[in-house]
Amino acid sequence: MQISSPGTLETLKFKSVPRQQPGRGEVEIEVSATGLNFKDVLLALGMLPVPSDDLKFGLESAGKIVALGEGVEGFEIGDEVIALGERCFSRFLTTSALSVALKPKHLSLEQAATIPVAFTTAYYSLIKLGRLSQGDRVLIHAAAGGVGLAAVQIAQWVGAEIFATAGNPEKRAFLHSMGVEHVFDSRSVAFADQVMQCTNGKGVDVVLNSLAGEFLTKSLDVLAPYGRFLEIGKRDILNNSQLGLGVFAKCLSFFAINIDPQVPNYSDLWHEVVQHFHNGNFSPLPHRVFAIDSLTHAFEYMAKAKHIGKIVVSLENQDFLSTQVVASNGVSSQQKAIATSSDSWGSASDGLNKKTTTPVNAYQRQLLQQGLSPKEGVEAFSRIIGNTLSQVLVSTYDFRVQVKPDLLDSSPNFPEATKKDNFSKPTHPRPQLSSAYVPPRNEIEQKISLIWQELLGREEVGVNDNFFELGGDSLLLVQVRSKLQAALNCDISTGDLFEYPTINTLATYFSRENKEQPAFEQAQERANRQEAAMEEEMQLMKQRRRGV
Repeated sequence: MQISSPGTLETLKFKSVPRQQPGRGEVEIEVSATGLNFKDVLLALGMLPVPSDDLKFGLESAGKIVALGEGVEGFEIGDEVIALGERCFSRFLTTSALSVALKPKHLSLEQAATIPVAFTTAYYSLIKLGRLSQGDRVLIHAAAGGVGLAAVQIAQWVGAEIFATAGNPEKRAFLHSMGVEHVFDSRSVAFADQVMQCTNGKGVDVVLNSLAGEFLTKSLDVLAPYGRFLEIGKRDILNNSQLGLGVFAKCLSFFAINIDPQVPNYSDLWHEVVQHFHNGNFSPLPHRVFAIDSLTHAFEYMAKAKHIGKIVVSLENQDFLSTQVVASNGVSSQQKAIATSSDSWGSASDGLNKKTTTPVNAYQRQLLQQGLSPKEGVEAFSRIIGNTLSQVLVSTYDFRVQVKPDLLDSSPNFPEATKKDNFSKPTHPRPQLSSAYVPPRNEIEQKISLIWQELLGREEVGVNDNFFELGGDSLLLVQVRSKLQAALNCDISTGDLFEYPTINTLATYFSRENKEQPAFEQAQERANRQEAAMEEEMQLMKQRRRGV
Protein backbone atom coordinates (compact mmCIF):
# COMPACT_ATOMS: atom_id res chain seq x y z
CA MET A 1 0.00 0.00 0.00
CA GLN A 2 1.14 3.53 -0.76
CA ILE A 3 -0.31 7.04 -0.73
CA SER A 4 0.35 9.45 -3.55
CA SER A 5 -0.70 12.59 -1.64
CA PRO A 6 -0.20 12.36 2.15
CA GLY A 7 -3.08 14.19 3.78
CA THR A 8 -5.62 13.01 1.19
CA LEU A 9 -6.79 9.57 2.29
CA GLU A 10 -8.57 8.94 -1.03
CA THR A 11 -5.12 8.59 -2.65
CA LEU A 12 -4.33 5.38 -0.73
CA LYS A 13 -3.57 2.81 -3.43
CA PHE A 14 -1.76 -0.48 -3.95
CA LYS A 15 1.44 -0.70 -5.96
CA SER A 16 2.70 -3.83 -7.71
CA VAL A 17 6.12 -4.99 -6.45
CA PRO A 18 7.95 -8.31 -6.85
CA ARG A 19 7.35 -10.87 -4.10
CA GLN A 20 10.39 -11.24 -1.86
CA GLN A 21 11.80 -14.73 -1.58
CA PRO A 22 12.36 -15.49 2.13
CA GLY A 23 16.00 -15.57 3.12
CA ARG A 24 17.59 -17.48 5.94
CA GLY A 25 15.43 -17.30 9.07
CA GLU A 26 12.52 -15.69 7.19
CA VAL A 27 9.03 -16.76 6.16
CA GLU A 28 6.61 -15.47 3.52
CA ILE A 29 3.00 -14.95 4.62
CA GLU A 30 -0.10 -14.51 2.51
CA VAL A 31 -1.89 -11.82 4.51
CA SER A 32 -5.59 -12.22 5.28
CA ALA A 33 -6.13 -9.49 7.88
CA THR A 34 -4.14 -6.44 8.98
CA GLY A 35 -4.55 -4.43 12.16
CA LEU A 36 -4.80 -0.68 11.63
CA ASN A 37 -2.84 1.47 14.07
CA PHE A 38 -2.81 5.17 14.83
CA LYS A 39 0.72 5.41 13.42
CA ASP A 40 -0.64 4.29 10.02
CA VAL A 41 -3.18 7.12 10.09
CA LEU A 42 -0.54 9.71 11.06
CA LEU A 43 1.66 8.52 8.20
CA ALA A 44 -1.22 8.76 5.74
CA LEU A 45 -2.05 12.26 6.93
CA GLY A 46 1.56 13.36 6.58
CA MET A 47 1.88 14.18 10.28
CA LEU A 48 5.08 12.20 10.99
CA PRO A 49 8.56 13.29 9.83
CA VAL A 50 8.96 10.43 7.33
CA PRO A 51 9.80 10.93 3.61
CA SER A 52 6.76 10.26 1.45
CA ASP A 53 8.71 7.69 -0.59
CA ASP A 54 9.58 5.68 2.55
CA LEU A 55 6.13 5.22 4.10
CA LYS A 56 5.59 1.69 5.43
CA PHE A 57 1.97 0.93 6.27
CA GLY A 58 0.92 -1.94 8.51
CA LEU A 59 2.62 -3.16 11.68
CA GLU A 60 0.69 -6.39 12.33
CA SER A 61 -1.11 -9.08 10.37
CA ALA A 62 -2.55 -12.57 10.33
CA GLY A 63 -2.46 -15.06 7.48
CA LYS A 64 -0.89 -18.32 6.33
CA ILE A 65 2.69 -19.28 5.52
CA VAL A 66 3.34 -19.85 1.81
CA ALA A 67 7.15 -20.11 1.81
CA LEU A 68 9.94 -20.93 4.28
CA GLY A 69 13.51 -19.67 4.28
CA GLU A 70 16.53 -21.76 5.15
CA GLY A 71 16.93 -22.70 8.80
CA VAL A 72 13.33 -21.96 9.84
CA GLU A 73 11.97 -24.44 12.37
CA GLY A 74 8.58 -24.81 14.04
CA PHE A 75 6.56 -23.74 10.99
CA GLU A 76 5.15 -25.51 7.96
CA ILE A 77 3.69 -24.19 4.73
CA GLY A 78 -0.04 -23.68 5.27
CA ASP A 79 0.25 -22.79 8.99
CA GLU A 80 -2.01 -19.96 10.08
CA VAL A 81 0.10 -17.40 11.91
CA ILE A 82 0.18 -13.94 13.51
CA ALA A 83 3.05 -11.56 12.76
CA LEU A 84 4.62 -8.25 13.65
CA GLY A 85 6.42 -6.55 10.80
CA GLU A 86 6.62 -3.71 8.29
CA ARG A 87 4.41 -3.21 5.23
CA CYS A 88 1.72 -5.56 6.54
CA PHE A 89 -0.75 -3.80 4.23
CA SER A 90 0.47 -6.11 1.48
CA ARG A 91 -0.89 -9.23 -0.16
CA PHE A 92 2.34 -11.07 0.67
CA LEU A 93 4.73 -10.27 3.53
CA THR A 94 8.26 -11.59 4.02
CA THR A 95 9.52 -11.15 7.57
CA SER A 96 11.74 -12.70 10.22
CA ALA A 97 10.42 -15.92 11.70
CA LEU A 98 11.25 -14.47 15.13
CA SER A 99 8.33 -12.04 14.68
CA VAL A 100 5.87 -14.79 13.73
CA ALA A 101 3.80 -17.06 15.99
CA LEU A 102 1.27 -19.81 15.39
CA LYS A 103 -2.29 -18.53 15.60
CA PRO A 104 -4.29 -19.97 18.49
CA LYS A 105 -6.73 -22.37 16.83
CA HIS A 106 -9.78 -20.99 18.61
CA LEU A 107 -9.29 -17.52 17.09
CA SER A 108 -10.29 -16.29 13.64
CA LEU A 109 -7.73 -14.48 11.51
CA GLU A 110 -9.49 -11.14 12.13
CA GLN A 111 -9.45 -11.75 15.89
CA ALA A 112 -5.78 -12.71 15.77
CA ALA A 113 -4.91 -9.47 13.95
CA THR A 114 -5.98 -7.51 17.06
CA ILE A 115 -3.22 -9.06 19.18
CA PRO A 116 0.35 -8.16 18.10
CA VAL A 117 0.84 -4.42 18.61
CA ALA A 118 -1.70 -3.77 21.36
CA PHE A 119 -0.90 -6.71 23.62
CA THR A 120 2.86 -6.70 23.07
CA THR A 121 3.02 -2.98 23.88
CA ALA A 122 0.80 -3.29 26.95
CA TYR A 123 2.50 -6.46 28.23
CA TYR A 124 6.04 -5.12 27.80
CA SER A 125 5.05 -1.83 29.42
CA LEU A 126 3.10 -3.11 32.42
CA ILE A 127 4.79 -6.43 33.16
CA LYS A 128 8.40 -6.07 32.00
CA LEU A 129 9.04 -2.39 32.74
CA GLY A 130 6.25 -1.36 35.12
CA ARG A 131 6.55 -4.54 37.23
CA LEU A 132 2.81 -4.37 37.83
CA SER A 133 1.73 -6.79 40.56
CA GLN A 134 -1.33 -7.73 42.55
CA GLY A 135 -2.68 -4.85 44.63
CA ASP A 136 -0.88 -2.13 42.65
CA ARG A 137 -2.86 0.86 41.45
CA VAL A 138 -2.53 1.60 37.74
CA LEU A 139 -3.81 4.56 35.71
CA ILE A 140 -4.47 3.63 32.07
CA HIS A 141 -5.07 6.57 29.74
CA ALA A 142 -7.20 6.18 26.59
CA ALA A 143 -8.26 2.84 28.00
CA ALA A 144 -10.92 2.15 25.33
CA GLY A 145 -8.34 2.02 22.52
CA GLY A 146 -6.38 -1.03 21.41
CA VAL A 147 -3.42 -0.76 23.79
CA GLY A 148 -5.71 0.56 26.53
CA LEU A 149 -8.09 -2.42 26.44
CA ALA A 150 -5.16 -4.84 26.26
CA ALA A 151 -3.71 -3.11 29.33
CA VAL A 152 -7.05 -3.45 31.15
CA GLN A 153 -7.05 -7.21 30.51
CA ILE A 154 -3.47 -7.55 31.70
CA ALA A 155 -4.08 -5.48 34.83
CA GLN A 156 -7.18 -7.54 35.68
CA TRP A 157 -5.19 -10.76 35.14
CA VAL A 158 -2.51 -9.48 37.52
CA GLY A 159 -5.05 -8.34 40.11
CA ALA A 160 -4.25 -4.61 40.06
CA GLU A 161 -6.71 -1.82 40.89
CA ILE A 162 -7.52 0.03 37.69
CA PHE A 163 -8.09 3.75 37.14
CA ALA A 164 -8.90 4.61 33.54
CA THR A 165 -9.68 7.54 31.24
CA ALA A 166 -11.63 7.63 27.97
CA GLY A 167 -12.77 10.35 25.59
CA ASN A 168 -16.56 10.05 25.49
CA PRO A 169 -19.48 8.66 27.53
CA GLU A 170 -19.87 5.59 25.30
CA LYS A 171 -16.26 4.56 25.84
CA ARG A 172 -16.48 5.20 29.57
CA ALA A 173 -19.66 3.11 29.77
CA PHE A 174 -17.90 0.28 27.93
CA LEU A 175 -15.05 0.31 30.45
CA HIS A 176 -17.54 0.20 33.31
CA SER A 177 -19.12 -2.85 31.64
CA MET A 178 -15.71 -4.54 31.79
CA GLY A 179 -15.64 -4.12 35.55
CA VAL A 180 -13.48 -0.98 35.72
CA GLU A 181 -14.86 1.06 38.61
CA HIS A 182 -12.88 4.30 38.34
CA VAL A 183 -13.28 5.84 34.86
CA PHE A 184 -12.62 9.53 34.11
CA ASP A 185 -12.68 11.91 31.14
CA SER A 186 -9.43 11.79 29.13
CA ARG A 187 -10.16 15.24 27.67
CA SER A 188 -10.07 17.05 30.99
CA VAL A 189 -7.15 17.39 33.40
CA ALA A 190 -9.69 17.06 36.22
CA PHE A 191 -8.83 13.35 36.20
CA ALA A 192 -5.76 14.13 38.33
CA ASP A 193 -7.75 15.53 41.26
CA GLN A 194 -10.26 12.70 40.92
CA VAL A 195 -7.54 10.04 41.08
CA MET A 196 -6.01 11.61 44.19
CA GLN A 197 -9.44 11.83 45.80
CA CYS A 198 -10.22 8.15 45.08
CA THR A 199 -6.86 7.06 46.51
CA ASN A 200 -7.09 9.29 49.62
CA GLY A 201 -4.15 11.34 48.36
CA LYS A 202 -1.82 8.35 47.88
CA GLY A 203 -1.80 8.31 44.06
CA VAL A 204 -1.08 5.34 41.79
CA ASP A 205 1.92 3.04 41.40
CA VAL A 206 1.94 2.88 37.59
CA VAL A 207 0.77 5.19 34.78
CA LEU A 208 0.40 3.97 31.20
CA ASN A 209 0.34 7.25 29.30
CA SER A 210 -0.42 8.20 25.71
CA LEU A 211 -1.58 11.79 26.35
CA ALA A 212 0.51 14.90 25.76
CA GLY A 213 1.16 18.36 27.16
CA GLU A 214 -0.46 19.24 30.47
CA PHE A 215 -2.05 15.77 30.63
CA LEU A 216 1.43 14.23 30.85
CA THR A 217 2.59 16.47 33.68
CA LYS A 218 -0.68 15.97 35.57
CA SER A 219 -0.20 12.22 35.21
CA LEU A 220 3.27 12.46 36.72
CA ASP A 221 1.78 14.36 39.65
CA VAL A 222 -0.55 11.47 40.57
CA LEU A 223 2.28 8.94 40.87
CA ALA A 224 3.01 7.64 44.34
CA PRO A 225 6.64 7.47 45.60
CA TYR A 226 8.68 4.98 43.54
CA GLY A 227 6.00 5.06 40.86
CA ARG A 228 6.65 3.98 37.28
CA PHE A 229 5.66 6.22 34.36
CA LEU A 230 5.26 4.30 31.09
CA GLU A 231 5.22 6.69 28.11
CA ILE A 232 3.90 5.14 24.89
CA GLY A 233 2.96 8.48 23.30
CA LYS A 234 5.27 10.14 20.78
CA ARG A 235 4.11 13.75 20.49
CA ASP A 236 6.04 15.31 23.38
CA ILE A 237 9.15 13.30 22.55
CA LEU A 238 9.13 14.31 18.88
CA ASN A 239 8.45 17.92 19.88
CA ASN A 240 11.30 17.84 22.41
CA SER A 241 8.92 19.14 25.09
CA GLN A 242 10.46 20.26 28.36
CA LEU A 243 9.76 18.49 31.66
CA GLY A 244 10.54 19.76 35.15
CA LEU A 245 12.57 17.36 37.29
CA GLY A 246 11.09 18.42 40.63
CA VAL A 247 8.45 15.69 40.55
CA PHE A 248 11.19 13.05 40.39
CA ALA A 249 12.09 13.83 44.00
CA LYS A 250 9.57 11.04 44.67
CA CYS A 251 12.09 8.58 43.14
CA LEU A 252 9.98 8.01 40.05
CA SER A 253 10.99 5.99 36.98
CA PHE A 254 10.22 7.23 33.45
CA PHE A 255 10.21 4.79 30.51
CA ALA A 256 9.90 5.85 26.85
CA ILE A 257 8.50 2.81 25.04
CA ASN A 258 8.44 1.70 21.41
CA ILE A 259 7.93 -1.91 20.34
CA ASP A 260 10.29 -3.02 17.59
CA PRO A 261 12.78 -5.88 17.02
CA GLN A 262 15.47 -3.91 18.89
CA VAL A 263 13.67 -4.47 22.21
CA PRO A 264 15.77 -6.82 24.38
CA ASN A 265 14.56 -10.43 24.14
CA TYR A 266 11.99 -9.31 21.56
CA SER A 267 11.15 -12.78 20.23
CA ASP A 268 10.76 -14.26 23.73
CA LEU A 269 8.46 -11.36 24.68
CA TRP A 270 6.29 -11.83 21.59
CA HIS A 271 5.90 -15.59 22.06
CA GLU A 272 5.19 -15.13 25.77
CA VAL A 273 2.29 -12.84 24.86
CA VAL A 274 0.85 -15.33 22.34
CA GLN A 275 1.20 -18.19 24.83
CA HIS A 276 -1.18 -16.35 27.16
CA PHE A 277 -3.81 -16.63 24.40
CA HIS A 278 -3.14 -20.32 23.96
CA ASN A 279 -3.59 -20.68 27.74
CA GLY A 280 -6.83 -18.68 27.74
CA ASN A 281 -5.51 -15.87 29.96
CA PHE A 282 -6.20 -13.13 27.42
CA SER A 283 -8.94 -12.60 24.82
CA PRO A 284 -8.86 -10.82 21.44
CA LEU A 285 -9.96 -7.21 21.49
CA PRO A 286 -13.36 -5.94 20.36
CA HIS A 287 -12.89 -4.86 16.78
CA ARG A 288 -14.55 -3.62 13.63
CA VAL A 289 -13.62 -5.23 10.33
CA PHE A 290 -13.40 -3.19 7.11
CA ALA A 291 -13.15 -4.91 3.75
CA ILE A 292 -10.20 -3.94 1.58
CA ASP A 293 -12.53 -2.04 -0.76
CA SER A 294 -13.36 0.24 2.21
CA LEU A 295 -9.74 1.01 3.03
CA THR A 296 -10.18 4.79 2.96
CA HIS A 297 -13.20 4.55 5.25
CA ALA A 298 -11.16 2.50 7.73
CA PHE A 299 -8.51 5.24 7.92
CA GLU A 300 -11.14 7.96 8.22
CA TYR A 301 -12.93 6.04 10.97
CA MET A 302 -9.77 5.71 13.04
CA ALA A 303 -8.86 9.37 12.44
CA LYS A 304 -12.14 10.37 14.11
CA ALA A 305 -11.12 8.41 17.25
CA LYS A 306 -14.66 7.16 17.80
CA HIS A 307 -13.85 3.44 17.79
CA ILE A 308 -13.55 1.07 20.73
CA GLY A 309 -10.76 -1.52 20.59
CA LYS A 310 -9.18 -2.26 17.22
CA ILE A 311 -9.85 -1.66 13.54
CA VAL A 312 -9.00 -4.59 11.26
CA VAL A 313 -8.80 -4.53 7.45
CA SER A 314 -9.60 -7.80 5.68
CA LEU A 315 -7.57 -8.58 2.55
CA GLU A 316 -9.64 -11.63 1.65
CA ASN A 317 -11.13 -9.98 -1.47
CA GLN A 318 -8.16 -10.74 -3.69
CA ASP A 319 -10.11 -10.01 -6.89
CA PHE A 320 -10.71 -6.44 -5.79
CA LEU A 321 -7.09 -6.09 -4.70
CA SER A 322 -5.91 -7.17 -8.14
CA THR A 323 -7.98 -4.49 -9.85
CA GLN A 324 -6.52 -1.79 -7.60
CA VAL A 325 -2.85 -2.58 -8.06
CA VAL A 326 -0.96 0.36 -9.53
CA ALA A 327 1.90 -0.46 -11.85
CA SER A 328 5.20 1.39 -11.80
CA ASN A 329 3.96 4.01 -14.27
CA GLY A 330 1.02 4.88 -12.02
CA VAL A 331 -1.67 3.23 -14.17
CA SER A 332 -3.57 0.23 -12.85
CA SER A 333 -3.77 -2.99 -14.84
CA GLN A 334 -7.50 -2.36 -15.19
CA GLN A 335 -6.93 1.15 -16.56
CA LYS A 336 -4.40 -0.25 -19.05
CA ALA A 337 -7.00 -2.66 -20.36
CA ILE A 338 -9.58 0.11 -20.71
CA ALA A 339 -7.12 2.43 -22.42
CA THR A 340 -6.12 -0.34 -24.83
CA SER A 341 -9.77 -1.02 -25.64
CA SER A 342 -10.44 2.65 -26.35
CA ASP A 343 -7.40 2.89 -28.62
CA SER A 344 -8.52 -0.14 -30.58
CA TRP A 345 -12.04 1.13 -31.24
CA GLY A 346 -11.06 3.09 -34.33
CA SER A 347 -9.07 0.34 -36.01
CA ALA A 348 -11.67 -2.31 -35.20
CA SER A 349 -14.50 -0.29 -36.68
CA ASP A 350 -12.39 0.58 -39.69
CA GLY A 351 -12.08 -3.10 -40.44
CA LEU A 352 -15.75 -3.85 -39.95
CA ASN A 353 -17.42 -0.81 -41.42
CA LYS A 354 -14.79 0.25 -43.93
CA LYS A 355 -14.99 3.85 -42.81
CA THR A 356 -12.98 6.26 -40.72
CA THR A 357 -14.15 6.94 -37.16
CA THR A 358 -13.42 9.87 -34.93
CA PRO A 359 -10.32 9.15 -32.80
CA VAL A 360 -10.71 9.04 -29.04
CA ASN A 361 -9.59 12.41 -27.66
CA ALA A 362 -7.65 12.95 -24.43
CA TYR A 363 -10.76 13.88 -22.44
CA GLN A 364 -12.61 10.75 -23.58
CA ARG A 365 -9.55 8.65 -22.80
CA GLN A 366 -9.40 10.09 -19.28
CA LEU A 367 -13.06 9.24 -18.73
CA LEU A 368 -12.48 5.70 -19.97
CA GLN A 369 -9.48 5.24 -17.70
CA GLN A 370 -11.62 6.31 -14.75
CA GLY A 371 -14.37 3.88 -15.70
CA LEU A 372 -15.53 0.52 -14.38
CA SER A 373 -14.60 -2.90 -15.70
CA PRO A 374 -17.49 -5.17 -16.76
CA LYS A 375 -17.01 -7.18 -13.56
CA GLU A 376 -17.14 -4.03 -11.40
CA GLY A 377 -20.15 -2.78 -13.35
CA VAL A 378 -22.09 -5.99 -12.76
CA GLU A 379 -21.16 -5.92 -9.05
CA ALA A 380 -22.25 -2.28 -8.73
CA PHE A 381 -25.50 -2.97 -10.59
CA SER A 382 -26.26 -5.92 -8.32
CA ARG A 383 -25.76 -3.76 -5.24
CA ILE A 384 -27.94 -0.99 -6.67
CA ILE A 385 -30.95 -3.14 -7.52
CA GLY A 386 -30.72 -4.69 -4.07
CA ASN A 387 -31.56 -1.45 -2.26
CA THR A 388 -34.48 0.96 -2.18
CA LEU A 389 -32.69 4.18 -3.15
CA SER A 390 -34.42 6.17 -5.87
CA GLN A 391 -31.21 7.56 -7.35
CA VAL A 392 -27.62 6.29 -7.22
CA LEU A 393 -24.41 7.88 -8.49
CA VAL A 394 -21.61 5.45 -9.34
CA SER A 395 -18.19 7.05 -9.52
CA THR A 396 -14.58 5.89 -9.30
CA TYR A 397 -13.53 9.09 -7.53
CA ASP A 398 -14.96 11.33 -4.83
CA PHE A 399 -17.48 13.25 -6.92
CA ARG A 400 -18.72 15.33 -3.99
CA VAL A 401 -15.56 17.35 -3.43
CA GLN A 402 -13.39 16.72 -6.48
CA VAL A 403 -15.87 17.95 -9.10
CA LYS A 404 -14.12 20.68 -11.06
CA PRO A 405 -14.81 24.21 -9.77
CA ASP A 406 -15.24 25.52 -13.34
CA LEU A 407 -18.03 23.01 -13.94
CA LEU A 408 -19.71 24.03 -10.72
CA ASP A 409 -19.35 27.72 -11.45
CA SER A 410 -20.91 27.27 -14.89
CA SER A 411 -24.15 26.13 -13.27
CA PRO A 412 -26.32 29.15 -12.36
CA ASN A 413 -28.32 27.09 -9.88
CA PHE A 414 -25.46 25.32 -8.10
CA PRO A 415 -26.57 26.24 -4.53
CA GLU A 416 -30.13 25.14 -5.25
CA ALA A 417 -28.98 21.95 -6.97
CA THR A 418 -26.73 20.94 -4.10
CA LYS A 419 -29.50 21.55 -1.60
CA LYS A 420 -31.72 19.22 -3.59
CA ASP A 421 -29.11 16.55 -4.36
CA ASN A 422 -27.12 16.49 -1.14
CA PHE A 423 -23.90 14.64 -1.96
CA SER A 424 -22.71 14.41 1.67
CA LYS A 425 -23.16 11.41 3.91
CA PRO A 426 -24.70 12.90 7.09
CA THR A 427 -24.95 10.78 10.19
CA HIS A 428 -25.84 13.26 12.94
CA PRO A 429 -28.04 16.34 13.20
CA ARG A 430 -26.50 19.73 13.89
CA PRO A 431 -25.91 20.06 17.66
CA GLN A 432 -27.13 22.94 19.80
CA LEU A 433 -24.58 25.72 19.35
CA SER A 434 -24.18 29.27 20.59
CA SER A 435 -24.61 30.57 17.01
CA ALA A 436 -27.85 30.42 15.05
CA TYR A 437 -27.93 28.40 11.86
CA VAL A 438 -27.15 30.45 8.75
CA PRO A 439 -27.00 28.43 5.50
CA PRO A 440 -24.23 28.86 2.90
CA ARG A 441 -24.85 31.92 0.75
CA ASN A 442 -22.64 31.36 -2.31
CA GLU A 443 -20.73 28.70 -4.21
CA ILE A 444 -17.54 28.91 -2.14
CA GLU A 445 -19.36 28.62 1.16
CA GLN A 446 -21.41 25.74 -0.26
CA LYS A 447 -18.27 23.84 -1.28
CA ILE A 448 -16.70 24.32 2.14
CA SER A 449 -19.94 23.29 3.80
CA LEU A 450 -20.12 20.04 1.81
CA ILE A 451 -16.58 19.13 2.84
CA TRP A 452 -17.34 19.82 6.50
CA GLN A 453 -20.59 17.84 6.33
CA GLU A 454 -18.77 14.85 4.87
CA LEU A 455 -15.89 14.77 7.33
CA LEU A 456 -17.89 15.76 10.42
CA GLY A 457 -20.85 13.55 9.59
CA ARG A 458 -23.38 16.38 10.02
CA GLU A 459 -26.67 16.86 8.23
CA GLU A 460 -26.10 20.59 7.91
CA VAL A 461 -23.40 23.10 8.79
CA GLY A 462 -24.00 26.81 9.18
CA VAL A 463 -21.52 29.42 8.02
CA ASN A 464 -21.00 30.67 11.61
CA ASP A 465 -20.67 27.20 13.20
CA ASN A 466 -17.31 26.52 14.84
CA PHE A 467 -15.51 23.51 13.37
CA PHE A 468 -14.35 22.30 16.78
CA GLU A 469 -17.75 22.75 18.43
CA LEU A 470 -19.13 20.49 15.69
CA GLY A 471 -16.77 17.72 16.81
CA GLY A 472 -13.75 18.49 14.65
CA ASP A 473 -10.16 17.98 15.72
CA SER A 474 -6.62 18.48 14.41
CA LEU A 475 -6.62 15.20 12.46
CA LEU A 476 -9.81 16.08 10.63
CA LEU A 477 -8.35 19.52 9.85
CA VAL A 478 -5.57 17.83 7.89
CA GLN A 479 -8.20 16.12 5.73
CA VAL A 480 -10.18 19.37 5.41
CA ARG A 481 -7.04 21.09 4.16
CA SER A 482 -6.42 18.45 1.48
CA LYS A 483 -10.03 18.48 0.26
CA LEU A 484 -10.19 22.30 0.20
CA GLN A 485 -7.03 22.49 -1.87
CA ALA A 486 -8.49 20.01 -4.36
CA ALA A 487 -11.97 21.59 -4.51
CA LEU A 488 -10.94 25.25 -4.57
CA ASN A 489 -7.53 24.98 -6.24
CA CYS A 490 -6.01 26.96 -3.41
CA ASP A 491 -3.12 26.72 -0.97
CA ILE A 492 -3.89 26.91 2.74
CA SER A 493 -2.04 25.77 5.84
CA THR A 494 -3.46 23.80 8.76
CA GLY A 495 -2.54 26.76 10.96
CA ASP A 496 -4.82 29.00 8.89
CA LEU A 497 -7.69 26.56 9.45
CA PHE A 498 -7.13 26.80 13.19
CA GLU A 499 -7.26 30.59 12.91
CA TYR A 500 -10.44 30.63 10.80
CA PRO A 501 -12.66 27.91 12.36
CA THR A 502 -15.96 28.94 10.70
CA ILE A 503 -17.05 28.81 7.07
CA ASN A 504 -17.71 32.56 7.11
CA THR A 505 -14.23 33.50 8.37
CA LEU A 506 -12.62 30.92 6.10
CA ALA A 507 -14.44 32.21 3.04
CA THR A 508 -13.44 35.77 3.98
CA TYR A 509 -9.84 34.58 4.24
CA PHE A 510 -10.00 33.10 0.74
CA SER A 511 -11.48 36.37 -0.50
CA ARG A 512 -8.59 38.34 0.95
CA GLU A 513 -5.91 35.92 -0.27
CA ASN A 514 -7.32 35.57 -3.80
CA LYS A 515 -7.51 39.14 -5.06
CA GLU A 516 -7.47 37.84 -8.62
CA GLN A 517 -11.00 36.52 -8.13
CA PRO A 518 -13.19 39.66 -8.14
CA ALA A 519 -16.34 37.66 -8.91
CA PHE A 520 -16.01 35.76 -5.68
CA GLU A 521 -15.33 38.95 -3.73
CA GLN A 522 -18.41 40.55 -5.19
CA ALA A 523 -20.50 37.50 -4.31
CA GLN A 524 -19.14 37.55 -0.76
CA GLU A 525 -19.90 41.25 -0.38
CA ARG A 526 -23.42 40.73 -1.74
CA ALA A 527 -23.97 37.93 0.75
CA ASN A 528 -22.72 40.12 3.62
CA ARG A 529 -25.01 42.98 2.54
CA GLN A 530 -27.96 40.60 2.30
CA GLU A 531 -27.24 39.23 5.76
CA ALA A 532 -27.01 42.78 7.16
CA ALA A 533 -30.29 43.70 5.49
CA MET A 534 -31.98 40.60 6.89
CA GLU A 535 -30.67 41.40 10.36
CA GLU A 536 -31.96 44.97 10.08
CA GLU A 537 -35.36 43.65 8.95
CA MET A 538 -35.46 41.27 11.92
CA GLN A 539 -34.75 44.14 14.30
CA LEU A 540 -37.57 46.19 12.75
CA MET A 541 -39.97 43.28 13.15
CA LYS A 542 -39.03 42.90 16.80
CA GLN A 543 -39.60 46.61 17.35
CA ARG A 544 -43.04 46.40 15.72
CA ARG A 545 -43.98 43.51 18.02
CA ARG A 546 -43.02 45.61 21.04
CA GLY A 547 -45.08 48.50 19.66
CA VAL A 548 -42.11 50.76 19.11
